[in-house]
Parts: sequence; C-alpha cells; structure tokens
Amino acid sequence: MSRFPNDPRKLKERIKRYEDDLHKEFKKFRYVSDDSGKRYMLGPMYLLLGDISGAIKSFEWFEKKFSDDSGEPFHLLCWALALYRSNDRATAAKKLRRAMLSNLYLLPYLVGIEQPPLEIWQSTNWEGKEYVEQGPAELLQLWDEQALRWAKELYQSESFREARERTIEIFRLLKTEPVGPKRSDLVKELSALRYSG
Repeated sequence: MSRFPNDPRKLKERIKRYEDDLHKEFKKFRYVSDDSGKRYMLGPMYLLLGDISGAIKSFEWFEKKFSDDSGEPFHLLCWALALYRSNDRATAAKKLRRAMLSNLYLLPYLVGIEQPPLEIWQSTNWEGKEYVEQGPAELLQLWDEQALRWAKELYQSESFREARERTIEIFRLLKTEPVGPKRSDLVKELSALRYSG
C-alpha cells in the first residue's frame, strides 16, 4: 500500500480520483480489474479523514464489486475498525478475525505482542512479517486505546486462538504437501477458516 497525503484536501482529491478511475473502468469494461490496488485504499482513506460513514459505504461498495476478493490485510483491518466505530461489534469481530488470518503478524503487531517468524508456506507477499513492518503506519495509528483493547481481547480469545493455530498448522502442512486431493482439502479448509467466524 502506498503512503497517504497528510493534507485532508489532498486526501479528498485522491479519493475522488480513485473513485472516478474505478467508475470509468467499470463503465468501459463492465468490470473492475484494478491492477493498481486502488480499491484497497478507498475505505482506509475515508477513515484517515475521520469519515466513518464514507468508509462504511466504501467497504460496502467493495464487498458488492469484489465479493470473491481474498482481501488485503490493512484494508481488512481498517474495515474492522470502521465497523467497530459504527457500533457493529459482531461484524467488526468477524472482519478482525479475517484480517488476523490474512497476515498472522498484523494483529500482534497492532496490539504490541511479539510474533516470532513462522516457518510456514505463504501464498502471497501480503502474508509476510515484512509486509506488516513496512506497511502504512498511519493506518495503525487510527486505533485508539479502547479499540486496541478490544482487538487485543479478541486476539487472545479462545476462538481467535483456535483459528490462528489451525491456520498455522495448515500453512505448515502446505509447505511440503504436493499438489493433489489432500492439498486441495487443506486449501479449502484454510479458505473456510478465513471466511467463517
């Protein structure tokens, strides 16, 4: 993810430009491929402006247009925060769980818990520790003490721990499992873990 402008006026201009670009792409091709990843930046930029309703609308648009998108970790984290701030705690918890499973280093990094490197298979560069450490700090700074407490409690809860441990176990198995039915079953289970809860 790119860094964001500090000036609210420039941030609003970037939001408008990105929304216009994505709208034009859809109008021209009847779908949005968005190779540059602008779709992942809109909701977080609304949050940076303090516009919770704008962020929620942007995340809802994303869900409608990209229903099969696996999700970018910081985008998912901001989505959870927007839902939390709009008092939809149940949905926020599900989105936070998904953010946690999209990058196993992200949530501990956010709440100040050390996560040693994991010897696991990674399907994308989004799943690595470096991705979190080099990510946009301004999105992590959106989390106030109360939201951080909530995130930490969930991270340490039994259901989050069980989902995390099984995800790590699957990633370890995928590191050596050859292509075949067993690997396919593990990938399906991993997907189910990410989208359930």
